[in-house]
Amino acid sequence: MRHFLIIILLGVCQWAGAQTRVDYFMHEAARCMVQGQVSSAADLYQHCLEIEPSTAEAIFHLGRMKFYLGEDSLGMEYLYKAVELDSCNCSYLETLATILINQRCVDEALPLLERMSKLQAKRSDVLSMMAKIYANVGRMEDAIQTMNRLELLEGKLPSISFEKFNLYMEMSDSVNAFRELEELCAEYPADMSNRIHMGYQYQLLGNFEQALKIYDEVKKVDPSNPTLQMVMLDYYNMQGMDSLYTTTRDSILFSPSTDSQKRAMLMENIIESSPADSASTEAIMMRFNRILEVVPNDVQMLMLNAIYMEYRKFPPADIAMVMQRVLDVQPDQETAMRWLAQYHIAQRDLSAIEEICRRGVNYYPSNLTYYYFLALPLMNSGNYEETIETLARGLRLRAEDTKAEIISDVYTQKGDCYYEMGKHEEAFLQYDSALVYNKDNVLCLNNYAYFLSLLNKDLGKAEEMSYRAIKLEPDNRTYLDTYAWILFMQEQYAEAERYMERVVPRDSSEHYLLTDDYTGSAILEHAGDIAWMNGDTQRAVYLWQLAAKRGDADVTPLLPKKARKKKYYK
Repeated sequence: MRHFLIIILLGVCQWAGAQTRVDYFMHEAARCMVQGQVSSAADLYQHCLEIEPSTAEAIFHLGRMKFYLGEDSLGMEYLYKAVELDSCNCSYLETLATILINQRCVDEALPLLERMSKLQAKRSDVLSMMAKIYANVGRMEDAIQTMNRLELLEGKLPSISFEKFNLYMEMSDSVNAFRELEELCAEYPADMSNRIHMGYQYQLLGNFEQALKIYDEVKKVDPSNPTLQMVMLDYYNMQGMDSLYTTTRDSILFSPSTDSQKRAMLMENIIESSPADSASTEAIMMRFNRILEVVPNDVQMLMLNAIYMEYRKFPPADIAMVMQRVLDVQPDQETAMRWLAQYHIAQRDLSAIEEICRRGVNYYPSNLTYYYFLALPLMNSGNYEETIETLARGLRLRAEDTKAEIISDVYTQKGDCYYEMGKHEEAFLQYDSALVYNKDNVLCLNNYAYFLSLLNKDLGKAEEMSYRAIKLEPDNRTYLDTYAWILFMQEQYAEAERYMERVVPRDSSEHYLLTDDYTGSAILEHAGDIAWMNGDTQRAVYLWQLAAKRGDADVTPLLPKKARKKKYYK
């Protein structure tokens, strides 16, 4: 007997020693995980299993790590093993159940949730998930029983009662379904919303008499209840009571106390049900005007008004007035801000563009588009340093998902500014960056090529970029002029003439050449130079004189002399 006791004691001591070693290595593994040393932690957990193969905690953590490493099949095997070894550990059960639910294996997750609900009877989140899964797999009675358990924990709540109502209705048990709503109303006798909901359910089933009875009861207690007004509106519509429907609808629309969302919904219904003719448009606009007299600061209604006006093709100036009212009420309303920015750009109103885009960069500093358009008026006024600073700030603060095309355009703008400041190398660095983000940035290709040609530098590179630009936009006369001029600089005069003919056709009238927006003095001077080098001196002088007559600033200092002396000067 004594010998037997010694053997037992030795076994206990060996087990205790092994357990101590396991605890130590488990602690070290946890420390490695905190420090982000995943590989070391895995090795330590594995070592724990070498000491004691049935260490559920080590198996559990290894399972989670396998999922982290993308080894889902092996991870699942480990987690199932951990749950098998320690079926009362709710952390193991919950982890495995969550993964199974995410993988849509709800049938396998249900037994785990059921066990958790027994071990932790007050876990309302577990009961809610169980009820949802029961309902999804068609086990309605189990779902209702689970909702009853949830109700014992949390009390009689509308969310639970409404869910039970829906479950009973799916089972075609309208008696118990409405009993749920009756009990809810009895629990909260002062809350009319529950009674209205019950009445609306009767209405949906076609029991209009019972629905109206409930509505009348609510009306005695709370005659101005906004929810009641909306369901009564639906009631009149379903019953074909057109006069009452219209009166009630207008009463809701023009009441200053109506919720903005409900008012907008009613107006959307009116728009959708109205024909797209002038009479209906006029009637709808009259409604908008009347509503906005009552609630002039309702941003949602103002936006709906503007959207409708755009849909019915109102003049952009009229829509702009409404959008401006939106910003006057809500200065950071981005839809209105974007619309106005595009409108002012189309109108070429530089001062308005600057005002709206300064607002944009202040409220939405990560939106690079506002910086891009703000640069237009700044560059036009010659504020090149401020433009560069503005664009640089936009590039620093831009959102991570900013499109490469707009980033490329901003670098192009910076390049243009540097060139105008006489900082040519800095300009070309910006253009290089622009082409990294968008190799087909046609404006960058053209400007880069043209400025190189003006400096008589890297003409081969300039020709290549300019040719790419006209391939992208073969009818753009500005880009064709650039290519023709680069050919001229390379003394390819006949080829230059062939492209310049597409820019300044020989049959163009004098009036056309003097008034056309795309045929500036610089283009006419280029055309004259090319004509001279091809031996057509009379046409060259004619074009130089027209260029001087137009008086644009983008010509060479030699133009007046060429026009006056009727001779080419280099």
